[in-house]
This record gives sequence, C-alpha cells and structure tokens, in this order.
Amino acid sequence: MKITQHLLERKFFYLAITWTAIVAYLCLISISSKSVALLEVPFKDKIVHFIFYFLLYFFWIKALKKNKIVTQFKIVLILILYGIIIEVLQEIFTSDRQGDFFDVLANSLGALTSFVFLRFVNK
Repeated sequence: MKITQHLLERKFFYLAITWTAIVAYLCLISISSKSVALLEVPFKDKIVHFIFYFLLYFFWIKALKKNKIVTQFKIVLILILYGIIIEVLQEIFTSDRQGDFFDVLANSLGALTSFVFLRFVNK
C-alpha cells in the first residue's frame, strides 16, 4: 500500500520531468515546411507555446506541492528562464528554426496564466 501511494504521489514529478523534456525536444527538432503547412491556424505556434508552458507550470506545481505564493512565483520565473534558454538554443543550434521574442512572450503568458488559474482554483 505504501509503495502504491508513494508512486501515485510521485506521478506529477515524473510527468513534470517528462513534459519538460518533451517541450525541449519539440522546440529543438527540425521541422519540415510540409508538416507545418498541414494545419494553417493563425498564431498556432504561439497557442502551442502557451499550452506547453501552462502545462509545465501545472505539472511542476503539482509535483513540488508548494503552496507559498513566493515559491510558486519562483517556479514561474524559472519556467520563463527555461523558455528563454530554449529560444536561444533554437537560434544557435537549429538551421531551420530561430529564436523568437513572441515565443518567449507566449511561454511566459502560459506559465503566468497557469499560476493565476491555480491560485483561483485552489482558494
């Protein structure tokens, strides 16, 4: 019973680690123009970035079980820094992608929105 409970408590930690790696992978892989053209939705790139970071914050806050607002805001700042680093790595290490200020903005808004959303939900 204790092992099962421990694994259930850690599920968000494993999910947060996995999602963090998936975000990095998806942001740093090369993409072909054919796959991008399959679905033309205005600002879809920014929407995806927003969702990525909304979920990143959600998974990390659940994994770390932090209730203090200062700690929660530190997690937001760490995720914003993570998003900036990913964009810099895109600019430096990929040939068909570039770092984008508006991606950083979408990432930041996703994390901040998740922060605000969870503050209201957990009241």
